[in-house]
Amino acid sequence: MPEQRYYCSFGANLEPEANAVLALQALSRRFSPIVLSSIIKTAPAAMESKHPFLNFAFWFDSTMNADEVKSLFNQLETEQGRDRSDPECSIKDRPLDLDILSVNQAPSPAQHPEYLTPLLHQLAGDADVPAGICLAQHGLELGHRAATIHRDPGSGHIRVVDQHP
Repeated sequence: MPEQRYYCSFGANLEPEANAVLALQALSRRFSPIVLSSIIKTAPAAMESKHPFLNFAFWFDSTMNADEVKSLFNQLETEQGRDRSDPECSIKDRPLDLDILSVNQAPSPAQHPEYLTPLLHQLAGDADVPAGICLAQHGLELGHRAATIHRDPGSGHIRVVDQHP
């Protein structure tokens, strides 16, 4: 299968900082590079919760088909403790929520929650968003602005390259 570009979103409101780092580590083992937006804090949408979410948008290229990517996302969510068999899992607090927004074309902000709009514009290079949340792991800092994550498959080392000054 030819390589396709996947535009995706991340959300978590249970241990969101730790789960963002775990998700990025797992995703970077499978896909490199990953281009991600700033990481922002948002109020829960379409659910009742006192726990705010961390959200970011990202894209990567892969020869996997959409069903394989979604299956991988579901597996990562389950490994972090999300009960995908619960019919109400979409309205409950969650440690991890990974979604494919579109394949091979930038997603239309009108088709997604409003909080994703500036992040999607940022990924497209159309606009910058205010400084986001900064996550630090193993001496790497990311999230305060758009960045590209590269993983060296030989050593397993991760390199974060900021795209915007």
